Amino acid sequence: MTELTPLHYIMIALGALALLFLILWLVAQTRAKREQNRLAEQRADEKQKLSAELQDKAEKERLEQDKAFAQQKQSYDETVSKQALQIDSLKHLSKDGGEYLTDMTLIQLKERLVRNERIRPEDMHVLANIFIPGRDLKRTEKIAHIVLTRTGIYILDSHYWKGHIYHGVDQTQFSAEPMFEHVFSLLDIDPYIEQTLAMERDDEKNTVYFRSLRDNIEDLKRRAELVEETFQLKYPVTSIAYFNREGHDAGTMNNYSRDKKVKVVIGEEELELFFEKYVFHGRFQYSVDELEEIRDRIEHLNP
Repeated sequence: MTELTPLHYIMIALGALALLFLILWLVAQTRAKREQNRLAEQRADEKQKLSAELQDKAEKERLEQDKAFAQQKQSYDETVSKQALQIDSLKHLSKDGGEYLTDMTLIQLKERLVRNERIRPEDMHVLANIFIPGRDLKRTEKIAHIVLTRTGIYILDSHYWKGHIYHGVDQTQFSAEPMFEHVFSLLDIDPYIEQTLAMERDDEKNTVYFRSLRDNIEDLKRRAELVEETFQLKYPVTSIAYFNREGHDAGTMNNYSRDKKVKVVIGEEELELFFEKYVFHGRFQYSVDELEEIRDRIEHLNP
């Protein structure tokens, strides 16, 4: 075996030292690579977190803007709706003042009767502006008011009016009231058929004039029969021609009629007395459930 000389030991030491430096360099490189990867991952996480925070902030701002816009739109829609209702109410009142006042009278009558425990809320239903199919399929009939009670069903035709009503006049009144013969002649109406005449006053022109309401009365009877047919009611519908007083003028009426199919009523007090007499002292015809069913069928045609 060859003896190792000092030179050999020096060479071995240098080789070992070089190997050590190589190992240390590789370790340092590995650590540097790991640190670089860690920093890269940290930057990626921070970037993702920042991006998520920005997206959340943007989404929150969008939701807040949407909420604010929705609130503004709701407020705008409510304002427009209220104004539309006010306009419709003004139009309705200007065109159908009598119907509006009659509806209020009937509703207040029911509320007072319920409050005084005369009836229960389910014993009476007040419906206004009801439309039903006519006998002619192309025609629709309007019912100004329908009142459903356990003692019967009533339809009302209301007029906002002042003056005097002569109901059920025919030639049999001519001898006692010669004026009627002249009115019949002027209006060219049949004296052998009961007529309903309105004597009205025009304050602006300071004149009085007559007009025939027979067509109104006949239409009212026809609509009552149509209601019976449409909803297959087991009892006849009572028709009421209601004349509401205009202002403080006391409307009056002479009733000569022998026709019991139509009731003619003047003013709120007489209307309330009518319901007191015929509705709340009459014989029950319908149960509460039957009234509810009839109301549902009417409302089904008037969504």
